Amino acid sequence: MQYQFTMSARMLGSIAQAALLVGLAAVAAPAQAEEAATARGGSQDGEIVVTATRAGAVSVEKVPLAMSVINIENVTRAGQGNLSDLGKFDPSLSITESAPGFNKFNMRGLATGGYRTSDTSDRSLVAVYLDDTPISLQGQTPDLKVYDLERVEVLRGPQGTLYGAGSMAGTVRFVTAKPKADAFFGSAEAGAAITEHGAGSYNGRLMINLPLVKDVLAVRANGYIGRDGGYIDNVGAYAGVNRNANTTKQARVALRWTPSTAFTLDAAFTYEHSSARGLNIGMSGLSDYTTFTNGPEGTRDNFRLYQISGDYDLGGVHLIVSGAHTDREIGYVNSTEATIGYFFQSYGAPVTGNGTYPLYNAPTSFDPAVSKLIPYEQYTINQRVRDSMVEARLASDNNGPVRWTLGMFWEKQARHLVQDIPVAGFDTLSYQNAFYGPYSQTSDGLYNSQTVDSAFQPNDIFSGLQDTNERQIAVFGDATWHLTHRLDLSAGLRWFDFHQTYYLFEGGTYGVVNNVPLTQNAYLKSSGVNPRFNVSWTTGRDSIVYAEAAKGFRYGNANQPVPIGDSGIAQTCKNNLGAYGYSSAPATFGPDKLWSYTLGQKAKLAGGKVTLNTDAFFIDWRDVQTRLLLDCSYFFTDNKGTIHSKGIEVEATAKLTHKLTIGGYVSFTDARASGNIPTVGAFDGNQVPYSPRWKTSATLFYDTPLAGGQALHAQLSYRYQSAQFTTFNPQATSYSDGVLTATGASSTYARIPQQHDVSASLAWDFGSTEVGIYGNNLVDGVRIVDVQRATYYKVYQPGDRVAWARPRTIGVRLRQSF
Repeated sequence: MQYQFTMSARMLGSIAQAALLVGLAAVAAPAQAEEAATARGGSQDGEIVVTATRAGAVSVEKVPLAMSVINIENVTRAGQGNLSDLGKFDPSLSITESAPGFNKFNMRGLATGGYRTSDTSDRSLVAVYLDDTPISLQGQTPDLKVYDLERVEVLRGPQGTLYGAGSMAGTVRFVTAKPKADAFFGSAEAGAAITEHGAGSYNGRLMINLPLVKDVLAVRANGYIGRDGGYIDNVGAYAGVNRNANTTKQARVALRWTPSTAFTLDAAFTYEHSSARGLNIGMSGLSDYTTFTNGPEGTRDNFRLYQISGDYDLGGVHLIVSGAHTDREIGYVNSTEATIGYFFQSYGAPVTGNGTYPLYNAPTSFDPAVSKLIPYEQYTINQRVRDSMVEARLASDNNGPVRWTLGMFWEKQARHLVQDIPVAGFDTLSYQNAFYGPYSQTSDGLYNSQTVDSAFQPNDIFSGLQDTNERQIAVFGDATWHLTHRLDLSAGLRWFDFHQTYYLFEGGTYGVVNNVPLTQNAYLKSSGVNPRFNVSWTTGRDSIVYAEAAKGFRYGNANQPVPIGDSGIAQTCKNNLGAYGYSSAPATFGPDKLWSYTLGQKAKLAGGKVTLNTDAFFIDWRDVQTRLLLDCSYFFTDNKGTIHSKGIEVEATAKLTHKLTIGGYVSFTDARASGNIPTVGAFDGNQVPYSPRWKTSATLFYDTPLAGGQALHAQLSYRYQSAQFTTFNPQATSYSDGVLTATGASSTYARIPQQHDVSASLAWDFGSTEVGIYGNNLVDGVRIVDVQRATYYKVYQPGDRVAWARPRTIGVRLRQSF
């Protein structure tokens, strides 16, 4: 399918005017009021200043990029400080979260499916930065609480020239507040909240800015501790209420040294530890917010980040050198015993009831009494990530006819993943001995997972490890030529060289062929050049139009092996592969790439009282990294197919009176397969999964001074997000002789409902003291945020696994400044 995408400046202006009228009428979404800009990184005249171009501070309204700036003061007052909340404040960004710290970022319709915890080859399409350091990991970006930040910048579209391979769809930047050496100040905040269907929550925050040497040396420290009360009840063998509580501890210490006006040195250490006792998962066949497992679940994250950077003014040119090291440990435990129920059921032998195989007769429909007999499957993944990087760049001042940035980047990452699925009693309680014994590998002839199938330990259904080592270097440059006082021409280029080694081992009955473990050694490399072009025209004192063409890219990776044999799971895999034209799964897959074209405008109207930013985009994504899920439960990734995404994004604010401001956005994204993509069962024109077509929101801000230097701040927001789908196609497909054919209803396709989010907050500012109350998801219009269909094991599970958003929550907060 070919898409024609052309738009004149006149058409863009018409869309902008229409969007302004519609947006201010009520369909636009919350933008951030600019009153707090000065305190949070803005200039004295109220302009919001950003550093997205990495060439110095610039007013956001003068940056010819599609981007949003999230005002942290409004986020804090609304009680929405979790990472997943950020998607509410941008017209294109959507974040799916199934557990604390387990999240997936999507932007502008660039997605092909859900996230799998064991897939180290799935690279992020959206880069997340803490200042100048990338911290994103696909599906597991750390949930750093939105606190003590100047702002959050969301850059839409590929940012590969300046931000590298991970920013193919866009970049999210957390810009921290820096120490100030001219004054001592700080703040302390405490909050508490109640959640319908759940337990109470609390949090405490502290920030101190301490000058050590006046005007020269200062330290800024902040800490956070909080508990998010659970709201998922368990009615399985591991019964209990509010099982998904989460505890978080975070700290950050930053040092700034300015021995002269020409040199600034920043150093920082960031620490985060979170521990969740459960997942945000329920079962569709049970009551809302209810799950059924026979064992505990949860997540764990230990994140440590060390940063140092120096900025030296050489006289018209700044030399900026930064380095960072990340040390992170991630844990995940899932209780998915329904998937192994068939190991313990009777296939004709009588059930004795004395704790020997078989444990039960196979049910014809879900029977909780039977499912509680399945031994706890402790599906465990532990990861260790170590990442070191150095960047050096020269950036000119914006005083001459050309502003430019030239830099080099080096990164080395080691990732060690251990996947283990111990199942108590598996060796003796499953059908292993009855079906395949006696075993020559053991002295007594009885099955032992460790001895027979090389598992890490006995009673271990699967054991695996993946070691990935990566190294990349890049050289990048970006320049803007001020051709006239109205016309700017920009171009950027990034050359990269990437190398990776990969080792995999799999043992246990799920990881062997004829009792022989699966192993994989792979090496891959890639290099190339990625350009960006931009032209902008200043149409008035406070308005610009711009056009941009940018290439995005993402590195390839290694695949997990797929067993091939003439019996059991290996035979199923072999037949499946053959149907798709493969004799074996490819050991590696290559980079995918895209070209993104954007036409936009930014304007301040009515004497600065109205701000309107509009952009339209078209993306041509080729050699897409798509994951083929085989019927034998294995999967691999290959470069197949093309996806086209096009859309419009509009943001607007209007100061209706000196007390009342309305802000908003509306976006439409149409992302579809261009031609058939057999690996994901997509027919030409199928909409991509996990991509809402519409996002809209409207927010009213009311700020008024009161007697005695006091003030009142109120917010009321409504946000809408249209429905999403978990796969491309509601039909199951088969592929033979190069023809993709629908074969009936898909067992994995599910609809994620639309969202209607209503929130409100009220804060009384008494000068140094602020007291607030807030309510989120007030009408429970945000409920299910993800769905995983039950397939071959559905007889042992009460419906599909669904990820539930936090229901209606009411909270209070108290902040004291000093």
